[in-house]
Amino acid sequence: MKKSAFILLLFVTIFLVVSCNTRTARPRPVMIYEFIEGNDVVLENEYLRLNFLCTTAEIILTEKATGIQWRSNPPNPESDRLADVVTRQLMESQFSVDYADTAGIGMTLQSGAYSVQRGAYTYEVVDGALEVRYTVGDLARAFRIPPAMSEDRMNIYLDQMEYEERGIVESTYRLYDINNLRMNDDRTQLLNDFPELREIKLWVLRTGSPDYMKEIAEESFKLAGYTMEDYVEDSMRYELTGESVRPAFSVTIRYILDGKSLVVNVPFDKIGYRPAYPITQLALLPFMGSGNMNDSGYMLVPDGSGAIINFNNGKQNQLSYSINMYGWDEAIRRDAVISDNKALFPAFGIQKNNSALLCIIEEGSAYASVRADVSGRNNSWNRVYPIFSMVHGALMDIAERNQRAVFLYEQTLPAGESITVRYTPCAEPGYMGMANEYRSWLFKNYPVLKDRRAQTGAPVAVEVIGAVNKTQHRMGLPFDLPLKLTSYKETEEMINNFAGFGWKNVHVKLNGWFNRSVDHTVPTKVKLIKELGSRRNFTHIIDAAKKNNFEIYPEVDFIFMRDVGMFSGFNIYSDAARYVNRERVQRYPYSFIWFGERTQWGKLNYLARPGATIKMINDFIPKAEKLGMKNIAFRNMGTRLSGDYHEKRHISREESMKLRQQQYEKMRQNGNGILIHTGYVYSVPWASIITDMIIDDQSFGITDYSVPFLPIVLHGYVPFTGRAINLAEDYTKNLLKTIESGAGLYFSFMMEETAELQETKFRQFYANEYGKWVEDADMLYRKFNADFGHLYNQHIVNHQILSHGVTVTVYEDGTRVIVNASDGDWNYNGIIINADSYIVRRGE
Repeated sequence: MKKSAFILLLFVTIFLVVSCNTRTARPRPVMIYEFIEGNDVVLENEYLRLNFLCTTAEIILTEKATGIQWRSNPPNPESDRLADVVTRQLMESQFSVDYADTAGIGMTLQSGAYSVQRGAYTYEVVDGALEVRYTVGDLARAFRIPPAMSEDRMNIYLDQMEYEERGIVESTYRLYDINNLRMNDDRTQLLNDFPELREIKLWVLRTGSPDYMKEIAEESFKLAGYTMEDYVEDSMRYELTGESVRPAFSVTIRYILDGKSLVVNVPFDKIGYRPAYPITQLALLPFMGSGNMNDSGYMLVPDGSGAIINFNNGKQNQLSYSINMYGWDEAIRRDAVISDNKALFPAFGIQKNNSALLCIIEEGSAYASVRADVSGRNNSWNRVYPIFSMVHGALMDIAERNQRAVFLYEQTLPAGESITVRYTPCAEPGYMGMANEYRSWLFKNYPVLKDRRAQTGAPVAVEVIGAVNKTQHRMGLPFDLPLKLTSYKETEEMINNFAGFGWKNVHVKLNGWFNRSVDHTVPTKVKLIKELGSRRNFTHIIDAAKKNNFEIYPEVDFIFMRDVGMFSGFNIYSDAARYVNRERVQRYPYSFIWFGERTQWGKLNYLARPGATIKMINDFIPKAEKLGMKNIAFRNMGTRLSGDYHEKRHISREESMKLRQQQYEKMRQNGNGILIHTGYVYSVPWASIITDMIIDDQSFGITDYSVPFLPIVLHGYVPFTGRAINLAEDYTKNLLKTIESGAGLYFSFMMEETAELQETKFRQFYANEYGKWVEDADMLYRKFNADFGHLYNQHIVNHQILSHGVTVTVYEDGTRVIVNASDGDWNYNGIIINADSYIVRRGE
């Protein structure tokens, strides 16, 4: 009995300590700004002039050398006959905010109609930057008085007030003592709202206090030394209930001239909203640089390696362009995957009347998506702009208690983060001018990339599939066992064959080499697959690669964990990421047929939280080094990005991205080579080679042409390949796109016949048979090395679209590669290029 009482007492003590020390994060309160009549503002430097029109809050960026102007808003939006009311409001705005309530029902508010036209904004120049502060939405008077304050602290302010003002302030508040409550006080609710009451007395603003008393209290607190910083801190610490709450938001936009660029910054710490209506999206400068029906030009969008949407292309019946930067956030729930489109690089641009404007999302890119649309749908303008996901939410599973949908949201925006977007008028027109500017920006921000230079000779990546898992019967019972596709000894033979063919600059990726299968178990342990051979056999692979100067990259998945057991080294309670609703992020593979999760066909995957991923990488490296391997092929680090929305160990998606970059840099300093799959640009500076880069567009109906924008930026610095040549759905198209973009070669091989994959879920390896492909692969390598070997360490200095499917790529030494991917022959300066073919012209 005494023991039970002691345990109970200990539990209560721990609970009280934890409760008293827990401080709930709250969003910054909404600031109410009022317009004061003033003058327009002009910022300028050697290259640019920025005009701020104070009555509309729009900006005009002028290039001094040419006089070319880029406007944030179309002139005279009321004259656009195609524009509906909502679109016209957006045309008059510098941003819009989306919000939602606990039922997931929301609305969009534009800064023009809901702030500027109501006079709810202010502006000033601070440290050379123009700050424009907006209040958007319901503009009910907000009084800068503390919602609650400790007795000791309140007395400091009360002692400085006049007698009458002090009496009014004391009447506006009530002093709560948890040990001396009234009969109708709800003790439990008070302690839930104000945990400090367990230890101190607290003054709390009375519900329903008249505005005139709050106004007197506001002036009294101000004279007593109560500052805006005090108000913000108190408002974030205490949240009052019972007040009528309506949606309102405060947003600060900072405009800065930085050399030849305009930098637009939105600090998260200066975004305020009411907790009942969290801000879910922010669209920034939705009409910046837009072109109307009389302008000629196009928009560059981050579709695959890059795509063009021509102005006024008549495709307003197609869906408008929208793509998530770095794909879907894996810690946000989705029930099906129909089209998994993703943007590899956080940049887009506008070519208008022979002038180009490039936009780079410098900060907040992990939250961004890019939208674009053409004239004729609901206005007369062609535009491309970023939208940022802000406060994330998830549906709560409370169906047994409530039939209404209830959403839970993040408590606040990530502290210290911001959105930063850089607009740069390009020195040269077109997507080539944009590519040059983007390359310069990458060099400036990632010096490690500038110091690199690719080798001559065609880079070759070869994936070798070791084992997959397959249900096999032993003594009449089904077991999930490794199925050999390529043994360690056969892998060694492949490497020696490649060397015998004369291949150079070869990167060998080992897939399915450890922990049972391609879908390997948790990589906290490294166990070779006995069905593939012995440890000595595996060591011979490493020796063969070293002898022939090849690079070996063991592929590992550090993001999705499978076959998680009690002693696997991965704890599903502490190491798995969480949705906002606190549920673990776990899912089965998605079906290619009906798009939902294949719960009966596939393994359950747990998403590792970012911290667990980094720890597993650091633990894996020394284990791999014991096997003679210094490099790593990351299966998902360059193609999947997610946050962790567990409220106690919250990691934003942007922070997760930066953690990966820090890990890459640590590995670079340690001499570890890195192979990246797909190659989101945040990984590119540290990649030894990128495989499976998307070198075509992703078939959006509204786009007109695919352009190799990212390959133009990277060529000569980071070797990259498209999809494996032998696995492409359209062999010829993939090969011609590889040639057009200057990509290297990539093959995926296994020794066993494809028939061995029957009754497995690994049918993606349908064309991997080494024996059927090796001769063709060697001929292709020889052809590539002869035609393009001298180009892989050179810049692409020009790229042109001569006709639909006909392009010319020009390199530093004057070499031109003309690709004809059209259905008919093409005459290039008197030379006939057959359909689905190419020619190389040196030194022209």
